[in-house]
Amino acid sequence: MIDNMESKELNIIINELCRTSGCISDAQIHHLIHQIRSHTRIFVHAAGRSGLMLRAFAMRLMQMGLQSFVVGETTTPAIRSDDLLFLASASGTTRSVCEYAEYARKNSIDTVVITANGNSPLCTFLEPTVLICAGSKISTLDSSIQPMGSLFEQMLLLFLDATILCMDSGTEEMNARHANLE
Repeated sequence: MIDNMESKELNIIINELCRTSGCISDAQIHHLIHQIRSHTRIFVHAAGRSGLMLRAFAMRLMQMGLQSFVVGETTTPAIRSDDLLFLASASGTTRSVCEYAEYARKNSIDTVVITANGNSPLCTFLEPTVLICAGSKISTLDSSIQPMGSLFEQMLLLFLDATILCMDSGTEEMNARHANLE
């Protein structure tokens, strides 16, 4: 059971998520769905906790029957110009994310960029597809009491889960693709 102190913090986080979700439109979700459905293979990359959120997204894409890959895994194939690349960095300064953005731009790879910082080095390579109004590890907003990039990471997961929900491939089909060697 959650005591009063913990319940208060949980409610604060939920309120922050509700406020921040107002920055994301249905049009952005539908644009993402169009991007996903327009590509056969989808690659994802982010570092740290943002990377964990994109890994969860790659898993859901696979469970929907789509080909998804996590950049850096040993079984990930080479990316091609007809693939879709998801990149996320709250600060927009993560070196590997910026390097992949530059590579994607130079090689005409369609890329989804999700960040909290539209004026970052990342956005010098590619326009942000989704701008999440949240702080990062190097900058915070007055609207969040959470440490570092927590609000960004939570919104990243919720936004991508909302995208999956809108795609609705059916729970039975997704369950059939769920890992059975656990």
